[in-house]
Amino acid sequence: MGDISSNAENEPELDVGLKKQTIKQLFDGCDTLSEARYLLQHLFDLCIDKAVLAAKVEAEFKECAARIEQLEQQSSLKEQLLTSIIEDKNLVDELDGLVPTDLRKSRTSSQSSLLRSVSPSVVEDSHTLQNYKVRRHTATQEELLFASANASDANANPTSEATADAGDSDEKKDKKKRIAFVSTSPASTSFANGPTSSPSFSRNTRLRSTVGGVSNNNNVRKPVVQPPTIVNGNGKVSTVRKGLSRLPSVNEDPEYGVFAKSFPGRSRSNLTASSSPSSAALLNARGSTSTKKQSRILPVKDGMRGSILTRTHTLEGHGRGVLSVDVTDSLMVTGSKDRTAKLWDIEACREIRTLGVHPNNVHLVKFVPYSNYVFTFSMYEARAWDYRSPDCICVKVLNSSGQVNDGDSIDVSQVMPRQNTIPFLETVITAADVDPTGRHLFTSFAAYVRVWNLSEWKPLGRLNAASHSPKSEVSCLRTTLSPEGSILAYTGSRDHYVKEYDVGFGTGVIESKCEFTPPHYDNVTAVLPLNGHLYTASKDLNIMKFSLKDGKREHLELRAHQQYIQSLTGFGPKGKELLVSACKDGTLRFWDVASSNRMKLVEEYSKAHQDGINSMCSTKSMLFTASGDSTVGFWKSNIE
Repeated sequence: MGDISSNAENEPELDVGLKKQTIKQLFDGCDTLSEARYLLQHLFDLCIDKAVLAAKVEAEFKECAARIEQLEQQSSLKEQLLTSIIEDKNLVDELDGLVPTDLRKSRTSSQSSLLRSVSPSVVEDSHTLQNYKVRRHTATQEELLFASANASDANANPTSEATADAGDSDEKKDKKKRIAFVSTSPASTSFANGPTSSPSFSRNTRLRSTVGGVSNNNNVRKPVVQPPTIVNGNGKVSTVRKGLSRLPSVNEDPEYGVFAKSFPGRSRSNLTASSSPSSAALLNARGSTSTKKQSRILPVKDGMRGSILTRTHTLEGHGRGVLSVDVTDSLMVTGSKDRTAKLWDIEACREIRTLGVHPNNVHLVKFVPYSNYVFTFSMYEARAWDYRSPDCICVKVLNSSGQVNDGDSIDVSQVMPRQNTIPFLETVITAADVDPTGRHLFTSFAAYVRVWNLSEWKPLGRLNAASHSPKSEVSCLRTTLSPEGSILAYTGSRDHYVKEYDVGFGTGVIESKCEFTPPHYDNVTAVLPLNGHLYTASKDLNIMKFSLKDGKREHLELRAHQQYIQSLTGFGPKGKELLVSACKDGTLRFWDVASSNRMKLVEEYSKAHQDGINSMCSTKSMLFTASGDSTVGFWKSNIE
């Protein structure tokens, strides 16, 4: 065997040597120059063919390797996206329990290194998943047509069912109880032969009566419920058919209709609004939410108190979480997940007006300085409202594509279903801001920012390439004035980078003036220019401090919060402001950033809200926090 293997290894060397010897003999046997030239020509052609073949093989190999790397990156990005979605729905622990252990351990080292940019808030607390997912049983045609037969079968074999139940395990019994609970919901529709005594069919339950009448026990008789009657306009009396549960109309609120107990928490997103004025007004009053809350600003007794702030009031009125808040000297505007924005009188502690129902969540609200306008942002629209009149008229609608429509083009009194699709050429406005002069509006569209002239209601130009990848998008935006009086814009993107733009007149395509390095490890959630420095926060839990003079990073605050930071603002006397940061677990932290280059934690308000703080704004003596618990907190300064 050893001789055979050694001979097999030596065969290629023998073939090469034999070929060399053959070529040498051919050249030695050449008598004329033309024969040698002919042989050389064929030799060169053979070498070129072999080289081309080798180059093709090498190119295919490199292409395959690049394709494998690309697939690995796409897989990692999809896993990050899925993790973020799971995080937002609080299902991390549940899915971890459903995924097999060996599958969780099969991640490669390359994937785990790429996952370090995943939002760290995936470790947040989540509710445990129920052992069974139960769906309501729907009656079959046989059950509907032959209800008495099914009931008689159930009566005929009581012992067999008892035996089966006795043999079931505790786990199966628990599952049957869950199914029985869901099947007995008031949304189920049942039929009977009439209002007289008759056995009823069973829908995953035993002898469930669906029509009032005589019970199954013959010894005890119940009074028969007479069918209701309706007097028509011509005087005739008609009988209402019994045995049919009333089905809700498409306009009925599930929290107030017959679906209230069967499907708690079901939203109105798939319902169509009625054309009647009364129902439209009702939906507008509810803000297209599942619950109705009274709009009010309540004083807080014994509110949370510290050396810097004291909780004084709580704003209530939104049916779902408040996503954004902005204030002037006497007015406040709030935007919520219930698709409405509300205008408030802070001094009178009352609501002035509900600014219509929007296509989807109102994720941004902005007052325009030195004017009577306020902007509300939802999906791809920016609606401008004039709050001088009691009706708060919508004057203009600006789209992300640059299109401008009159406010009359939208009927704010008409309530439409929640919109989840975006028209062609439109993108979601993820970030927006109004410059301190009130002349320009900045709205994001994908990886760019559009600049609007508010005096003429038309687009002027755009900030180019605010993110490195055109597939990324701008996640946060802030504007300020330079010492020379020009407008400076700062953008943070989902691909972790922060850029500075010198807007000037805002016309044409404006390239970035500076890119702040190093970048964050995750999506940038907030940027704040303050006293010659730029503060940036990210889902990587860190806060960075950059100098606006040279763009260099002066400080990195690692793990500034336990969960990712959602908002930054300044609070305190002019020139000595404290940096305020708010995170997803509802905690407020105050940082001293003026005494040194480092950030010193001054005070912390743990669980200032029951849910995450989505937005903050401040005045000279007040701080306002908008939270996912559907409230806005009013905080009074204790600093003299």
